[in-house]
Amino acid sequence: MVSVAEALAMGLERHQAGKFSEAEAIYRKVLQVEPDNAQALYLLGRLGAQAGQYEAAVALLTRAVALHPTQAPWQLSLGEAYARWGKPEEAAAAFSQAIALDPSLAAAHTHMGIMRYGQGRLTDAEQCFSQVVRLSPQDTQARANLGRALFDQGKQTEALDQFRQAARLAPNDPSAQFNLGTVLQSAGHFEEARAAFEQALAHDPNNAQAHNNLGIVLRALNRLNQAESHYRRAIEIDPASVSAYNNLAVVLSDLNRHREAVAAYREVIKRAPQVAEAYSNLAGSLETMGEVDEAIEVAQRAIGLNAQLPQAYCNLGMCLQSRGQLDEAIEAYRTGLQVAPDDYRQHSNLVYALNYHPGYDAEAIFNEHRAWGRRHADPLTAKPPAHPNDRTPDRRLRVGYVSGHFRSHAVAAFVEPMLAAHDHEVCEVFCYSGVEVADETTRRFQACADHWRDLLGLDDQQACKQIVDDRIDVLVDLAGHIRGNRLLVFARKPAPVQVTYIGYQNTTGMVAMDYRLTDAWSDPPGTTDRYYTERLVRLPRSFFCYQPDAEAPPVSSLPAASRGHITFGSFNHVSKITPEVLATWAELLRAVPGSRLVFLAHATPWLAAHVRDALARHGIAADRVELASRRPHAEYLALISTVDVALDAFPFNGHTTTCDCLWQGVPVVMLAGKTYVSRFGSSALVNLDLQEWIATTPQQYVETAAHLASDLSRLAELRAGLRERMAASPILDAGGFTRNLEAAYREMWQAWCSSSSD
Repeated sequence: MVSVAEALAMGLERHQAGKFSEAEAIYRKVLQVEPDNAQALYLLGRLGAQAGQYEAAVALLTRAVALHPTQAPWQLSLGEAYARWGKPEEAAAAFSQAIALDPSLAAAHTHMGIMRYGQGRLTDAEQCFSQVVRLSPQDTQARANLGRALFDQGKQTEALDQFRQAARLAPNDPSAQFNLGTVLQSAGHFEEARAAFEQALAHDPNNAQAHNNLGIVLRALNRLNQAESHYRRAIEIDPASVSAYNNLAVVLSDLNRHREAVAAYREVIKRAPQVAEAYSNLAGSLETMGEVDEAIEVAQRAIGLNAQLPQAYCNLGMCLQSRGQLDEAIEAYRTGLQVAPDDYRQHSNLVYALNYHPGYDAEAIFNEHRAWGRRHADPLTAKPPAHPNDRTPDRRLRVGYVSGHFRSHAVAAFVEPMLAAHDHEVCEVFCYSGVEVADETTRRFQACADHWRDLLGLDDQQACKQIVDDRIDVLVDLAGHIRGNRLLVFARKPAPVQVTYIGYQNTTGMVAMDYRLTDAWSDPPGTTDRYYTERLVRLPRSFFCYQPDAEAPPVSSLPAASRGHITFGSFNHVSKITPEVLATWAELLRAVPGSRLVFLAHATPWLAAHVRDALARHGIAADRVELASRRPHAEYLALISTVDVALDAFPFNGHTTTCDCLWQGVPVVMLAGKTYVSRFGSSALVNLDLQEWIATTPQQYVETAAHLASDLSRLAELRAGLRERMAASPILDAGGFTRNLEAAYREMWQAWCSSSSD
C-alpha cells in the first residue's frame, strides 16, 4: 500500500511533468485520507493558481500556511495567488510575511516589487528590486527591473547604470541588450542605443521589435536609408506590426518619397482604422503632394477619432492654409494650441499664418509673436550659458548659420551667394544643418563652410552645447518661425551675439535674439522698429543678394507679340492669394480686354472651383484664367517665360518668385504696405531703380499693371534688358553685399565686446 509521503511524491512528479489532472487527483486522494495534510493543501493550491482558479487556490494556501506558518515559500505562493486574483494588499501582506520569515528569499522581494511597480509606487518598487540585486548581483532580470523603477522616477543615470551592468553580465543575451537599447533610446543616447540594438540583433536577428526600435534610433541619427531598411525588415518578420508600418511611412516622408509614404500610411489605417495619428500623418503627406482636398478630409477624420491630438490640428491648419482658407487655418492652429498650449511648433504655425491675413494689423501680429516668445522661449533664456569668448574686437569672428534649408529651397538662392562670398580671413564660417535629405545644393553649401555640423539627432540642449563648444561669436538664424526652425536653441543663448535673417518675414518675438537684418526700404527707419523684439540693423542698399539658377533658360521674346493678348502671371504660393488679391486681379482683367491670367497652384477641384467662382462674382469668365500645376524648377522658370507681366500678392509679398521673374525678363507689379512682410519683396525693384512698378493702393496696382500692358514695344524693350540690368545691380553683387554683412557682424561683435557684462 502506498504511503501518504509516497503519494505526494508521485503527485509532485506528475505536477512538474505538466500532468495536472493526474496530480490533482492524487492530491485530493491524500486529502480524503488526511484532510489537514498541509503539504497536499499547499500543492493543490499551487495547482489551482496555475489553472487560474485563484479564489480556490487562496483558500487552500491559506489553510496550508495556517498549519505551517513558518514556511516562507508557502507565504510567497499565497501572495502570488492573491496578486493574480487582484487582491494587492492581501498579496503584500503575504509577501511581507515571506520576507520576514526568510529575508534572503529573492523571489518574494521580486514579486513585491513587481506589484508595487504596477501600482505606481515606484519608490517601494525600487527598494524591493534593490534588495534582489543585493541578494543576486548576477541576476540580469533583477537589474532590469530596478533600472525600470529608477528610470520611471527620473533617475536616468542610476537606471542606465543598472541596464549597462545587466548587458555586461549577459553580453550574449539579446533581451539584456534590447532592454539597454530601449532605455538609451528613451534617454536620447541614440548612438549607444544603436550599438545595443545591433548587439541584440546579432544574437536574435528575427526580433521585429528590435529592428523597429533600431530604425527609430537610426532616423534620429539622420541615417534615413538605414532606418527604412530596418523598418522593412521588421515588417517582413511581423507583417501585422502597425508601429513598423507607421515608422516606415514617417521615414519615407522624411526622404521626400511622399507617394510611398502615403501607401504605407494607408497600410497602417487598414490594420488599425481607429489610430488617429495615422490619419493625421497621412494628411501631412497628402498636403505635401498637393492632394489638399483629400488631406483636409483625412485630417478631420483624425480629429474625429481623437480631438486631443494636436498634430492633427497642425496638419489641418497647414492644409487649409495651402488652399488659402486663412480664417479656417488660424482657427485650427488656435484649437491645437488649446489642446497643447506648450506646443511651440503649432504656435509658430499660427504666428506665421497671421502674416498672410489682411485682417490682422501689425500690432496684433506683433503681440502674438511676443506671446510665443514669452511662453516658449524667454523662460529658457533666464539662465544662459556663460560666454567666455575672447573679447578682442578686431579678431577673426566665428560665425554660425543655423538652417534646415541648406538644400534646394527658396532660401538657398539668397544664402548660397552670401556664404560663397564670405572672406574667410574675416569670418570662420560654421554651418549648423537640419537637412534631412542632402542634395547637390547641400554639397555646395558644405564647400562654402569652414565647419559643417549636423544638428539632426541632437535635441535643443545638445545643439546648444555643440554651439557653445564651438565658441561661436555671432549665431545667425535663417528660419524664424518657418517649419524646421531651431528657435529654442537660440532661446538658450549659446552665442553672445544672435541674429535672425532672411528666412522669415517678421520678428521672432523672443528676447534672446539680439538683431534682425533688414534694409531701409523694407523697414523705413522709425516706422516699424516697435514691432520687433530684435534691434533692426539696416544693411546698405539691400538686405539680400540673389543667385539666379545656373540652368535658367534664356530670356524669350514677348509672348503678347505672337499671341495678340497680354498674359498676366502669379507664381506665389496659393496661401498668399487672398480674396482681396483675387478682386484686384479681376479688376485688372476687366481693365485690359482680352488679357488672361496664369497662376501656379496645386489645382485641386476645390481650389479650381473657388477661383472660378470668386472671379465669376467679379465678372471674369473661367476661360480667362489658368491654374498651372506646380512643377520642377526648370519647368517653373519656363512657365514664367510664358507671361508678359507678373503680379505679386499682398499683403505678403513674394521674394524668390519676384527675383526669378525679373531674371526671366518679366516685370513684376507689387503693392507695398507699411511693414516688412508687405515691402521686402519690392526691395528688388528699388535696387533696380524700378520703383514705378511699386503701387501703394490696389487701384494704383491695377493702373500700373494696365499701363505696362498697354505698350507692347516698351514691354518688349524692358524684357530684353531686365537680365542685364539685374546683373549690374546691387542684388547680384554678392561680394559687395557680403562685405556689408561682415561689417554689420563686426559692429554687433564690438558692441558686445564693449558691454560691461555678457
